Amino acid sequence: METPAKSPVVANGSHGDAAAAMPSLLRVGLSAGFASLSQKDSKGSKAGGYRAAARTMSSRSATDATAEDDSDVNAQSILSSPEEEEATLAILEAAENIARGSSSQQQPQQQSQEAMRELTNNDPATFAALSAMGEYSHSSRGVLVNVIDPTTPSGTSGVPVTTPSSLPNIPDTPPSGGKGLFGNFNRGEAGISANGGAEAASSSSPVDTSSLNIYSRLASTFSDNYNSTLHSLPFVHPRTSTRHQIPSLPVRFGLTMQPISDPADWHDGPYCHVYIAAVENIDHYRAKVRPALRAFVNQIEGSGTTASTAGAPAGKKQMAASPNTPGSAASPTIKGKKSANEKALAKAGLAAGKSALAGNFGSKYIIVFVPIGSGGSGSSGSVSGGKGTPGGFGGFRGRKGQSGGVVLSGSGDGNDDQSSAATATTSSSTHDGSQTSSQQHTAAAAAALPPGPIAHSSKETKELYHKFAKDFPNGRTVILGTLLDASLSSPLKNQEWKAFLHNLGGAIVDGFQDRVRRYDEELRRLDSRRTAFVRKLSGEGIAQRPPSAWKDEGSNFDLSHFFLVKESLAFTYEQMQLSEEAKLQYEELDAFLPEGAWRTLARRDTEGSNGKKQLSGNESGETTAVPSDLAMAGDSEGFRRHIKQAGGDLRGVSRYIPRYMYSRQVRLLFRMGTAVDALVLAKDFLTRSYRDRLQDTAVDFQRRWKEEVEGVGVDSSGEEILSIQAKLREERSRREAEAEAWALSSCWDIRSAAAHYFAFATSTCGDEVKDAATTMEDVEAARCIAELLEFAILRLMRLGDLALSDIGAANPVRQATSERPADTIRPWEPWHELRQRLKAEPEEEQKSDEDETWPSILAVGSGVSPWLRDAIAGPSAYERTYLELAQCAVLLNRIAGRHRTASRLEDHRAEVLIARGDCSLAASVLSNNTVGAGYARDQWTRAHYWRLFRLACCQRMSGDVLAYLETLTQSFNPKLKDVAPSKTALLFQRDLEALITDAAVADVRWGAFPFLETELAIVTKEDAGKVFQPLPFLRRKLTKDVCFVGDELSFSLGINSRLPQPIAVNGVRLYLITLDKYEQVYRRNGIITEDDAFRILSIDEPIDIKPGQNEFTFSWQPMTFGTYVLATVEIQWKEASFFYDRALLRKPMIGLEIQPSEPTQTIELNPLFLIPGHVQNVRLVFNSGSDIITDGRVRLVCSEGLQVAPPKTDPSKLDEAWSNECVIPLDACAPGKKIVVTTLVKSSNVKHDDGADGVQTMRAKVETHYRQASYPAVMAKGEEPESDPMTTHLEAMVTTLDRPALTVDDAEAFVFGENHVMVNISLQCNSPVPFYVKEWHLDLPPPLVVEKDGDLNGGMFNHAIPEGEVLMFGFKCIRTDSAELVDRHCERPLLRVVLQDDFSKTFLQVMPVNLDRIYNKIRKEDSYAELYTATADLTCSAEEGTVGHPVPFVFDVNLQSLMNPRQRKTAGAVNAPGASVAGCPVLYTIISDDSDWIVSGKVQGLINLSPGSESLSLHFRGIPTQSGILRNFPELYLEYLPAKGGADLDASSCPPITVQCNNPDRFQSFAYTTSLSLAVPATLEEC
Repeated sequence: METPAKSPVVANGSHGDAAAAMPSLLRVGLSAGFASLSQKDSKGSKAGGYRAAARTMSSRSATDATAEDDSDVNAQSILSSPEEEEATLAILEAAENIARGSSSQQQPQQQSQEAMRELTNNDPATFAALSAMGEYSHSSRGVLVNVIDPTTPSGTSGVPVTTPSSLPNIPDTPPSGGKGLFGNFNRGEAGISANGGAEAASSSSPVDTSSLNIYSRLASTFSDNYNSTLHSLPFVHPRTSTRHQIPSLPVRFGLTMQPISDPADWHDGPYCHVYIAAVENIDHYRAKVRPALRAFVNQIEGSGTTASTAGAPAGKKQMAASPNTPGSAASPTIKGKKSANEKALAKAGLAAGKSALAGNFGSKYIIVFVPIGSGGSGSSGSVSGGKGTPGGFGGFRGRKGQSGGVVLSGSGDGNDDQSSAATATTSSSTHDGSQTSSQQHTAAAAAALPPGPIAHSSKETKELYHKFAKDFPNGRTVILGTLLDASLSSPLKNQEWKAFLHNLGGAIVDGFQDRVRRYDEELRRLDSRRTAFVRKLSGEGIAQRPPSAWKDEGSNFDLSHFFLVKESLAFTYEQMQLSEEAKLQYEELDAFLPEGAWRTLARRDTEGSNGKKQLSGNESGETTAVPSDLAMAGDSEGFRRHIKQAGGDLRGVSRYIPRYMYSRQVRLLFRMGTAVDALVLAKDFLTRSYRDRLQDTAVDFQRRWKEEVEGVGVDSSGEEILSIQAKLREERSRREAEAEAWALSSCWDIRSAAAHYFAFATSTCGDEVKDAATTMEDVEAARCIAELLEFAILRLMRLGDLALSDIGAANPVRQATSERPADTIRPWEPWHELRQRLKAEPEEEQKSDEDETWPSILAVGSGVSPWLRDAIAGPSAYERTYLELAQCAVLLNRIAGRHRTASRLEDHRAEVLIARGDCSLAASVLSNNTVGAGYARDQWTRAHYWRLFRLACCQRMSGDVLAYLETLTQSFNPKLKDVAPSKTALLFQRDLEALITDAAVADVRWGAFPFLETELAIVTKEDAGKVFQPLPFLRRKLTKDVCFVGDELSFSLGINSRLPQPIAVNGVRLYLITLDKYEQVYRRNGIITEDDAFRILSIDEPIDIKPGQNEFTFSWQPMTFGTYVLATVEIQWKEASFFYDRALLRKPMIGLEIQPSEPTQTIELNPLFLIPGHVQNVRLVFNSGSDIITDGRVRLVCSEGLQVAPPKTDPSKLDEAWSNECVIPLDACAPGKKIVVTTLVKSSNVKHDDGADGVQTMRAKVETHYRQASYPAVMAKGEEPESDPMTTHLEAMVTTLDRPALTVDDAEAFVFGENHVMVNISLQCNSPVPFYVKEWHLDLPPPLVVEKDGDLNGGMFNHAIPEGEVLMFGFKCIRTDSAELVDRHCERPLLRVVLQDDFSKTFLQVMPVNLDRIYNKIRKEDSYAELYTATADLTCSAEEGTVGHPVPFVFDVNLQSLMNPRQRKTAGAVNAPGASVAGCPVLYTIISDDSDWIVSGKVQGLINLSPGSESLSLHFRGIPTQSGILRNFPELYLEYLPAKGGADLDASSCPPITVQCNNPDRFQSFAYTTSLSLAVPATLEEC
């Protein structure tokens, strides 16, 4: 496998120059972490791995760093060293190769950090890259599981064995002599006895299982098929007690691991145990397997109990063992006496469990039952089970409410362990009585799988399983019957492994909970001593105490042990993939000790050793890795060894603790995928470390000053004292410079490392910012990196000050960014003089100081990057470094939304460029900053004006006429009036007046500049309307004034000059453009030219514009209708033209809606009526009014029944000339002229068809094209463009009288009172000319006659009736039998109306009225009046009742009139057929439709008329439906029915029977109470 060569890497600037070109560990760690995050986000899609991704980002960074247009350096970026970047990429590639090579091995997670250190050749950089990538970390290695396999002999080759690297004296396998906690379990199945004797005799021959190597099969299957990983592991969070799930958990198997007694190394211990029990039969189990397994269980449960109480506070007693604990009274016992071997194993297990070696050894275990007998062979069998099949699959849990286990189903098999069928195994034991087993039950146990099909296993396998469950109830028993046959692949194997993995996860979670509890107990014990230590450590005056006093103060609290235990807990959380909890432990460590605690400890170390650094080494004297490199590399094992050697107060390594904690936390953040948090943490670490370095330098300087200057002897000379002082100051400056250089290079290292993940980190100011930051993560990261670069700029400034302090020179960057730049002190030259001077004199060479060098302030061997050493070599390189660093900070601030900070940095860059003499680039920077900065929006007017002023200074020096003109116009913005000095304004106006005479400005279309502001308005009449129209292409609204063709319009233009002095412009023009053209122009390019304008209103003579408001007026008389937009105002000032486009201004869009002028033309059509059946002359008179008629035509259109002939038709050809339509052209006509058209019209007789419109009409339609009266005068001026004439339409109509003037629309009559009838008649007027109603009279046939006062229409006299109006006539009539009515000859009702026109001419119109309905009714009533009548008296049994309760009623009917009917004869009446109803039955019906009752009983029946039936009584019941006084009662109806078999009378011809009912006055109905009644319909019965 490829390994990198060992290379020097800069950790904190303490290495030699050989390492200067190599990247720092800070950069390597962050680069590897960000590259790994980039790989995760792309899901490994980037070909080439980390190096390919890193090279892509770095190449873009190197290219973009010099790609901007305003950079003064065309070479490669000076902020990065190619060698340093290449070295970083090489380290990443080497780390990736190591990771890939290890991943091809069987179990890469079993590689320890010690093994990884060998692969990296002890190179801290490669180790830092690997740890930042997440390789070989505690989270990648996962949890450790101890496997006890008696079938694997000690020293067997090819078996992967993992031993904690922190315990180098523990062998891979237990010693053969039986030492150690599990020293007796790898010697096969022979066992031992108490005195070394042989095993007790067994009924079967001994079974040799020492060569099965089941552990190797178990580990290989777990690695090959399951990648040594558990998935979706549920657990209860130990801190929040909430349920969570671990997505994936790597698991390492270790063979016969020894316990760890030191709490600082508990993380290296196993979480649970897996005991592999290979059993052939029952005898084998009883004789060998069970004794050994029981000894193993006694040891681990004893170690767990011992460890749980070892660290308990004094005075706290251990509670009694649980009844389920082995060895208690409830423990299962063996029939008979124990063998000597069993006694020896039990004794050895208890002794080992209580020994010091027990330590933190979890008591959670799983028994893997592997049947190896004839019935348990894994080479045969199927899921169906039966005798001879391999053992079933296990992982069986308990009933609900029990902690794990399962109650096995099925009956026992008749042996001594039959009761085990009802035994439940427990998932965890009780340690100190604080929690019961059910309380210890975890989410993994709660989510256990249901029992497997034990019935499918063999009888012997089931019996053995029952014995395991009974003898070892505190463990989990799993059957792996298919483990010995590697070739077997069946559903049974998958089910067995699924159960095994499930129980393995549950055991790991239980062990994790126990381990966290033990950590908590240990930390509480240590924390009780920590408070006093911290109080002493951070107290006042600690720095003045002697080192001997410090040692005594820390004797009560071991800080190193506390730190190691706390970090060991963090490792545990990290192994369980709980990175957030692991990070929380480091944060608590930071909170436990104040910020200056580590510095105080470091000062102890320095002062205790008299300022001499101690070299780290091992006991043999061999020099190891530098602790600072181990700390920055995140090498936990290597650095923890130094911590253990440092003593209780971390003497010697305290200064490296913050670096180590930073490295550990940042790697956890990378594991969590929070890139921004990693940047923030790196920034905070950098600033704290920088502050600590400066404070250490200051403290050391004060100490040495006190010792070497103040403590100098009296015999020392002044020169010696001054020399010592100078030397101390020089040393302090050098150390401060090293701190500044370290901080500066570290800032750039963080930025370079972030480029491996954030794409915007490689961009520069020349790039587009709009697509740089797309998420909030990018914005926050940009903000963090921007703050780092601003911090780096401050460090660069301070470094320059330190470099120039000895020679007394000023910092060029600080001098350039001072309050008054040097060029602003020189006098202001006018524009023309300046240009002449620059042309006459040779061009001033750009400032060049490449040969000037600064004294080196950084000591040789300080480990500074080459680019940083070159940056402070001279002023030119220093300025270039500042420019590029500030440029990157500007971009990142803009991405982060910090535009003000970016603008401030841009100003400083521009001032440095001006000081260097590069005015063109400075103008470019200031131009972008002036336009893009938000000072104008934020009302920072002074800052905005200062930037405009500096921009103008650069542009006038570079000679850029166009850019300078634009800047000058922007400087007169009204918002800057209060802050602009008057002298500056005068100078700017003089240059502006000089610039506009230059021919170069004539070729540019200048936009609207604030030095002149325009306000345009339309002067209209008060009654003029306004309309609004949306402009979608502009997303604005157009306000239009409505006017007409020929109106004299006036436009007011106001020009507000912001210049301090008056100016004379050449002219002002107003562009009017049609709306359609305006849209085309806007969609094209938005630039309006003279060719686009419909009309240009101008003032061409010179105009004086004074400072302030100026008013001008334009007039226009439009001759063309349409919609026009007042688009642009052009101000011509010498060679320049300024266009004020309304679309670009924040002002409303205004326009004109020119409508055609109101036509004054008229037409007259005579006569008013056409007589049907005659030929008449029709005369059309056209009057032009005041309009100018260009042409026109007349269309005469006739309806059906009319025909028209063209004018001047020959009478002989008249018959052929008739047509339905005629078109007559009209010639041009001057205003005030008339045109008369005469023609003939023939009308046919009108046909009155029902439903058809019989009105005959002739329409005259006139269409003319005309112009407004002032058109000739306006066009004579030659200013208005030609336009199309306007169009108007006139129409007239003449009709034929096809119907009478009045027609009956409706007639209605109804009876009221006795013998009275009301007659209503509706008449419709059809005359187009109003008439007056003079007289009217209604003639009626008998027996009706209009009463004397029955005419109700007195208001109709002298009332004009227009066409279409409806007249309503009303007459009150009476029925009479008078004899004189018989002689009247009126056969049908007639209404006679006399009409009168305007000329008092009258005519009579007689109109028949249809009153047949009322006459038929009268005739029928007269025929049967008073012939068939009956009387009925209604009697109620009670006067009051309740709603819903029935009340008896009786109708007493008198039918005597029906027995002897009397016929009445009236005038005009017809004899009634009285004899025809004889013998016909009478149908009676009692109804209550309009009453307040519900009737029941015999409400309907037949009455046979006979001489004895003149009177009868009808009984029925009524139910009131509402409360109150009821006055409406049921009614009785009688009618004849045709006799059966009779054909002379049908039902429609039967005479009606009138019933006169006499009802009670009232009935009192009360509210409903409780009674219920039911009304049912009665059947039809005869009485």
